[in-house]
Amino acid sequence: MKWDNVKLILARELKDQIRDRRTLFTVLVLPLLLYPLMGIAMLQISQFTQQHPIKIWMVGVENLPESPALLIDGEFNPALVNASAKNITLDVDKSENQILAFIKKVRESNEFEHGERVLNDVLQSELENRNADLAVFFPEPIEINSSDSVSGKAEMPAIIIFQNSARDESKIAAQEFNEVVIRWRQTITKRILSEKKVDTQSLNTFVAVHNDVADEQWKQAATWSKILPFIVMIWSLTGAFYPAVDLCAGEKERGTFETLLSSPAKRSEIAIGKLLTVIFFSMTTSFLNLISMAFTGMFVITRLGQQMPGGAIQASLGLPPLSSVLWLLLALLPISALFSAVALAAASFAKSSKEGQYYLVPLMMISMPLMMLPMMPAAKLDLGSSLIPVSGLMLMLRGLIEGQYSEVARYAGPVVAVTLICCWLAVRWVVVQFSSESVIFRPSERFSVGVWLKNAVAERHDLPLVGHALLCGVLILVIKFFMSLGASVPDSWMAFSKQTVIVLIASVAVPAVLMAMFLTRRPTKTLRLKTCRVPVACGAVLLAICLHPCVMWLTNLVMYLYPISADLSVMEQVMGAIMADAPGFFAIILVLALAPAVFEEIAFRGFILSGLQSRGNAFSAILISSLLFGMAHSILQQSIITFFLGCLLGMIAIRTGSLIPCVLYHFTHNSISTAMSMITAESMARFPLLKLLLVKSESGGYEYSTLSAVAMAVAAAGLIGWFWALGKEDKSSQVAEQVNNHKSDLRLGFEAFVAKISAK
Repeated sequence: MKWDNVKLILARELKDQIRDRRTLFTVLVLPLLLYPLMGIAMLQISQFTQQHPIKIWMVGVENLPESPALLIDGEFNPALVNASAKNITLDVDKSENQILAFIKKVRESNEFEHGERVLNDVLQSELENRNADLAVFFPEPIEINSSDSVSGKAEMPAIIIFQNSARDESKIAAQEFNEVVIRWRQTITKRILSEKKVDTQSLNTFVAVHNDVADEQWKQAATWSKILPFIVMIWSLTGAFYPAVDLCAGEKERGTFETLLSSPAKRSEIAIGKLLTVIFFSMTTSFLNLISMAFTGMFVITRLGQQMPGGAIQASLGLPPLSSVLWLLLALLPISALFSAVALAAASFAKSSKEGQYYLVPLMMISMPLMMLPMMPAAKLDLGSSLIPVSGLMLMLRGLIEGQYSEVARYAGPVVAVTLICCWLAVRWVVVQFSSESVIFRPSERFSVGVWLKNAVAERHDLPLVGHALLCGVLILVIKFFMSLGASVPDSWMAFSKQTVIVLIASVAVPAVLMAMFLTRRPTKTLRLKTCRVPVACGAVLLAICLHPCVMWLTNLVMYLYPISADLSVMEQVMGAIMADAPGFFAIILVLALAPAVFEEIAFRGFILSGLQSRGNAFSAILISSLLFGMAHSILQQSIITFFLGCLLGMIAIRTGSLIPCVLYHFTHNSISTAMSMITAESMARFPLLKLLLVKSESGGYEYSTLSAVAMAVAAAGLIGWFWALGKEDKSSQVAEQVNNHKSDLRLGFEAFVAKISAK
């Protein structure tokens, strides 16, 4: 790669983008205007909310005691009202009210539910007519009795409150009135106790003294640590996407992309030059947004702190630590590089700027959960979270801003490694996209669902296309999701087995088989339904047996990184009870081993892998099909394990060209896992061979011994190498067969030519 060419392309793209008014507005002008406008809007809204009066309609105030008074001159007692309730207006109704009489009648009658419904309808319209936010009724006198008699149970007087929870004003009014009533009740309680000559201090058996050891600066940093990394992330993605679309799809529309590709620069040099341009605009956008938000935040916080009592906003927010700016700037480069590469790779596939903008939605849908996870209160930086892309980096930034340097230092290595690996993979994706002629010169066409379905059925190929494979994977996930929503927890083995088999058939097997029949000309080839040699089938079974200790080790590692929740522990106990209700071991194997092996392999290593492989890239086909295979399992820990198993099964399917070894491996693996969970001391005594392989674990179950696990792992490595070599042998034999066929055609053609010459 010649960096001089990269520099020239970078300078060219920067000049083109700077000349573009839309890019300049998005990157430079919008960040400087957005936050000031948002700050002005917040100030206006805060003033509006503070000035909004609360109106409470009160009926039956004559039933209130004179002392201690709840109302004085038609207003709340000032001793019971705090500063936030000063804007409450009371509509005191002292007339004989029919609704109050109706309330008494409803409370005394046996048809309370019917009467309450009628009363609610009447009160809702009355509140609207009076323009009131809350209605308060005192249906009976409230007496303050301080006599010495404490025998018997007296009926407590009631204060009936009607609110409209669909309106925020009504909910705020109810909250303010409840606080006033609580203070009034405390005043009444103290008065009664004092009349009985009871010391009110004796009611307090102990005093809880709360002390906050956190420094004021770090309390403010804890708030900013959740906001600033999210702002950097979201604007890095947004700032990278629009320049990426213009550099790829925009150049295709302007007709300048072909001129650039015809230059002496390599495709990789062009890709890197454009990538550096997108990174520059992504970093600039994030930096300017941070600066604009900081200055606007200082102004808004100061103004809101002056308006709010006690300076609560200033105490909770304040200004972020200066060190946070340094950490954010250091993290800005890898963040921008990652999002810029992903955005550029997606934009290179677009045929027009309009189509390129549509790709922002799936990028946001994938990125937003990773950005929102670190903002959850229970999220913390540990070994498991440090291995999650984007989330681990945000959690590390959160710890650095909060000053938790020792905690961050423990997991900085995994976070940096995962981030760099993701950046490298994204950059490689960009280079591959620019090197693909089918991506760069993809023709523009109008899309119609009816035309697409008609062409998909009429113009069928031997194998499905990539779009067909992805559609099948999405359909499986969606159907399985909705079936899981309507499914109930089974209470018996029969119900569990029926539910499991029906879900596998309806959500996994049926979509794959139907799409293979209607969208391809050779369904058997699409689903890889062909025989395999006996050594290959036996090798798949042996590989499942020998690799099982490694899978168990991977399972323990995943459980250590991401421990199971309490709900999953309860589900394990329920599953144990259901398994005990099974008619026998073979019934369990049929449901938990054979059915998933057949139906899931038909879908994921059959139709989906064949469609993804149609583009010729076997590596990406295996990864995407394995990702869909993992997502089809709803439990996170199981999804991670099945992803790695899917990669192995995808390699076996491609190297052998048959689905049978995959089904045999899947069936054997599930059978061994099921049997391992059912091994008891009686089983160990009954089968002496198990004593050579298994030992008792600390949890009470059984696990592989170290010696047997190492020996089986070595054997598994040899079998994997043997399967890997099978594809090369098949490929060389196919090439030799093609050469022999070509020679045969040439010989026949030459003989026919000689025969014609001889005849003449």
